[in-house]
Amino acid sequence: MDSLFKKSILIACIVSALALPAFASTPEPPAMPRDYVVDLAGVIGPDVQGRLNGYLQELEQKTTSQVLVLTVKSLDGENIEDFSLRTAEMWKLGQKGKDNGVLIVVAVQDRKYRFEVGYGLESVLPDSFVGSIGRKYLVSYFRQGDYSTGIYKATLAVIRTIAQSQGVEITGLPAMRTNREVEVPGVAVQLAGALIFLLVLILFISSPHRCLTVFLAGYMLGGGGRGGWSGGGYSGGGFG
Repeated sequence: MDSLFKKSILIACIVSALALPAFASTPEPPAMPRDYVVDLAGVIGPDVQGRLNGYLQELEQKTTSQVLVLTVKSLDGENIEDFSLRTAEMWKLGQKGKDNGVLIVVAVQDRKYRFEVGYGLESVLPDSFVGSIGRKYLVSYFRQGDYSTGIYKATLAVIRTIAQSQGVEITGLPAMRTNREVEVPGVAVQLAGALIFLLVLILFISSPHRCLTVFLAGYMLGGGGRGGWSGGGYSGGGFG
């Protein structure tokens, strides 16, 4: 009986081991991508892929900066920071000595995204800036299930910013108020924030209960209680 039980356990382990690959959500990224957009998750429309590949190719030709987009269904338990950096290094993004590569990674089932930015573009694409791009375009469109448009607009924002920093134009690039919409807050915005804080402080001192009610109402209306995509702007090491 004991022998039969051990054999049953062994058979179950073998079957489980053989079945594991079938549950893997995403294959490993190719050793070297053929296009600038690698859509392993199958969420980007073919027309969007075509336009992005054209823009990104022209961007590299005119600025030498390499920007690639990678979507996966799942990271299969791997940390997205490790995954994106490992992929960027494997693909050797950016020019040697310039480290001017960017990898935009979206993990659909894990609800995560990441911008991996080479040292050479950190001043052009600081963490706060790409974080704003992610929140404005990726998060907002992903919550609607529109991955293709979110990725498209976020990538366009990156393309336009790099092109403007080099003083070049990308043929046919749609007009977008990218810098105004997602720029790092300036003095005027900071003053407005300080004024709002002062008003909230006065309201709290005069009526703490009313202040708490207003805060909770704003939190719920603003979607603060919902789960969302995690991610943002991150600067990686050299890819060259």
